[in-house]
Amino acid sequence: MTRPDWTDREVLLEPATWAHLFLSFEGRIPRRGFWAGVAVLNLFGYIASRLASDFLGQAAVAVVALAFLYPALALAAKRSHDRGRSEAWLLVFFVPVLAIGLAQVAGLGDPVGPLGTLLFLLGLWVIAALILLAVDLGLLAGEPVANRYGEPPGQPGEGGRGIGR
Repeated sequence: MTRPDWTDREVLLEPATWAHLFLSFEGRIPRRGFWAGVAVLNLFGYIASRLASDFLGQAAVAVVALAFLYPALALAAKRSHDRGRSEAWLLVFFVPVLAIGLAQVAGLGDPVGPLGTLLFLLGLWVIAALILLAVDLGLLAGEPVANRYGEPPGQPGEGGRGIGR
C-alpha cells in the first residue's frame, strides 16, 4: 500500500487512503486522518449494528462489533505510531472489548447472569480506556520528527503545511 500524502487536502477522496487507514498497521497518520477514520467507522458500525439488531438479534450485533475491531485497531495503531508508541499499549482497550464481545456472542452477556459483575467492570474499564485513547490519539500532537515508524505525516518540509498534525 502506498503512503497517503496527508499534505493534500483531497487525500480523503482517494480509495487507497481508506484502505491504508483500515487495513494497514504500518506507518503513521495525523489527527485529521484518525478522526476521519473514526467518523467513518462509527457511521458504518452504527448502521451495521442497527441492521443486525433488527434482523438477527443481539448476538449478531456482537459479531458486527467484533468485525469492526480489526479496522479500529489498524487505525489506532497508526495513530499511536505517530505518537511514538507501539500498538501493544492499545491492548489495554481492545482486550476488554474483545472479551465483552465474545461473551455476548456466547450468550453470556446477560447483566444478571453469572458474568454480570465481571462484564460491568470490563465495561467501566472500556469507558475509562476510551477516554484515554480519545485524548491521547485524537487530541495530542504526534512526534514532529521521524521515529521508528516512519516520517511524520504532513511534514511541512515535504511541500505541505502540516495539515492535521
